Amino acid sequence: MPRARVCPSAGALRVPALALAVLLVQASSALPTGTGSLARPAVLRRAGRQATAPARTEEQRLSLRGGGPPVIPLVLAAGAAAGITLKFNEGLREKVVDFLQGMNIELPGMDGGGHGNLRRVDAIRKKLEQKVERTPLKEGYDLRNGTWAYEVEKIEPGCLLLASPDTFRFAGQRQILDQSVVLLVRHGVSGSSGFIINRPTAFTVGDVTKKLTHFAANPLFVGGDLGEGVYMIHGFDGVANSTEVSEGIYYGGSEEGMAMVESGKGTPGDFRFFFKYTAWAPGQLEAEMQAGCWCPVRSSLDLVLKPRVYQGLQVAQYHKVFWHQVLRTLGGRFLNISDETIQKEELERRKLEEWIDVLNDGGANVTVENHEEIELGAIAIATVMEEVPVNEIEQVHLKIAEISNKIKEALTGKETRENMLKALSAVFFSDFKLKNKDIDMLEENSAPGKVLIHEVVKTGEGSALALSPLYIACAKNLGVNLRATNCTAQMAKPFDFLVRWDDKKEGELKEPPIFVNLADDGKVLSYVEALDVLPESSSPLDLNPVPHVQLYSRFMHRLADISSRMGAEQGVLQWLAQLRVLQGAINTRLLITEKEQIGDMTGNILESLGPTLQNAEGLPVSISDLQGKYVGIYFSAQWCAPCKAFTPKLIQTYKHVTETLGKPFEIVFVSSDRSQEAFDQYFGEMPWLALPFQQQDRRMQTGARLAVDSIPKLVLLNPDGTLLSLDGRDLISQDPEGATFPWA
Repeated sequence: MPRARVCPSAGALRVPALALAVLLVQASSALPTGTGSLARPAVLRRAGRQATAPARTEEQRLSLRGGGPPVIPLVLAAGAAAGITLKFNEGLREKVVDFLQGMNIELPGMDGGGHGNLRRVDAIRKKLEQKVERTPLKEGYDLRNGTWAYEVEKIEPGCLLLASPDTFRFAGQRQILDQSVVLLVRHGVSGSSGFIINRPTAFTVGDVTKKLTHFAANPLFVGGDLGEGVYMIHGFDGVANSTEVSEGIYYGGSEEGMAMVESGKGTPGDFRFFFKYTAWAPGQLEAEMQAGCWCPVRSSLDLVLKPRVYQGLQVAQYHKVFWHQVLRTLGGRFLNISDETIQKEELERRKLEEWIDVLNDGGANVTVENHEEIELGAIAIATVMEEVPVNEIEQVHLKIAEISNKIKEALTGKETRENMLKALSAVFFSDFKLKNKDIDMLEENSAPGKVLIHEVVKTGEGSALALSPLYIACAKNLGVNLRATNCTAQMAKPFDFLVRWDDKKEGELKEPPIFVNLADDGKVLSYVEALDVLPESSSPLDLNPVPHVQLYSRFMHRLADISSRMGAEQGVLQWLAQLRVLQGAINTRLLITEKEQIGDMTGNILESLGPTLQNAEGLPVSISDLQGKYVGIYFSAQWCAPCKAFTPKLIQTYKHVTETLGKPFEIVFVSSDRSQEAFDQYFGEMPWLALPFQQQDRRMQTGARLAVDSIPKLVLLNPDGTLLSLDGRDLISQDPEGATFPWA
């Protein structure tokens, strides 16, 4: 696919024509009928302004185009956390994806064999080949006066595309389209493209390009996930090298635009800029329209050309506010959609706050990894779908205390670790019946409530997974900190479930770990015996302990799987949304922990990097080799546009200072890349040292100690490792030749 770029000769900012691409594989959804079959939802019929619709369900009210929930381009992936990312149960993932892909809505790119449905694409393409005639505005509307918007049936350049609620929340890289408002710039036989107009960044045009000097202070918006260029739209007719999108909207013509600003014919605020763009292959946008993913609208020019400023609002929330503003400008049924979405987001916000408190062990101020109050997490999961009576929550705590007290009475205090766990299992499984047969799992599949902790306490029975929070909580009361092991559920038998006890003192293992198989009435196992529970394809690493948050992830995937078996699509989406809420809580707790751990920046900061670095060849380099040198710690990432602009300049300065001037200077790259592959590619361009990508804890500790909250950032250190300056980027930008080395 050709990349978007700035035209070097004329300065015009153009979106290139897209070649025919493989259509994105998307999962689809529909509402279950009364017979249990899954049918395509009916399309909402409209009659102009006096639109009438049949009675709609809760799910149907959340589709902008009406008639049912939109197609969900599903990718089960959570945003990366600063240190802990929820691992997904691969077995359940496949089942959920199979469920969502098994509906009757047929999309281009998806047929029985998973190959492109080219006949369907060709049919849509033939329609596109017909001459496109611009639809005139409705009577009484003026493009240049007022703020207005109305829904249209036809998609054409110049219209806005509103993403339906939740359509792209689980869409992998296309999550950038969640609650987006897209200006459609091009639409035809070769495909469609446009700019997301409601995703601002913290950067300006000057941060990513020096060519557009007159617009250096203009805010930069993320236009999509394709290309690498900076694109401009405006409302001036007759600008050289610009292209008309629709009446009153043009893109390109940056050099002429700068001339207009210089001559006073325009102001920088008359021009909007976007980094990257979004696009669709031939027929893809039409398919997404048919599936209810988008709602096309015509609007006044001010909604398109005048970016909104919301004082006091975080940049990350701008897109939501503008999306709601367009909905409320449309009025009518769109007001209800906006209200219902706001209510749902408020519930998720409250759940996020609850999870943050849970991971803090109710105020104990612990790290996510050390979070122990597992019963609080299990109760948080139980209250996702509905309120749980206070007395039932109290019964959970009372039952844990009751079993713990029974065990304490039976112990003499001289038991071995194995005997202590055997005593725990004996008492626990005398109070709870284990359901570990395949038939019992099928029964569980028909009732999600049987997995929830308060229901397990009421019924006195459950699967190994359902019983695990209670068992771990009872062990915690005995001073035994158990951890689940393999939360991706790759066991020899699907119902096996292992927990692990590592007896540690000052962080060091005193004795080998021991295990308990909760699916075998709490049988205590040695390390060798535990290996036998794993399938042949597994690794001993699958017996490593995981934080309780990974167990919560497994619970939510199990509940999503149960919902899919029941045909309850909204239940599937609800639990996937909760996974995102939990990941958000994890990220928030980690950020809080990092701020709490920020030091006074005195002393030898190099110690935070650990004993070993790596050079460009991947060979280890001792940190002691930096003694006597000034050091720059460079926080950067390949995905960061300002970083990619600054890195070549820093390389030139580094080579000039070390090779030409012969100064004692070294740089250490601390990566914020998202994968080893991205790190290797980016570091391959650099002539200095790096903290190995695998040393994630070191990267976090160093960034926390130096209060790094944005990149690129260059911190300069004295030869003894003490802080010289936090503003190395600005200092070197002012003196790239190193005349004032060491710059501070």
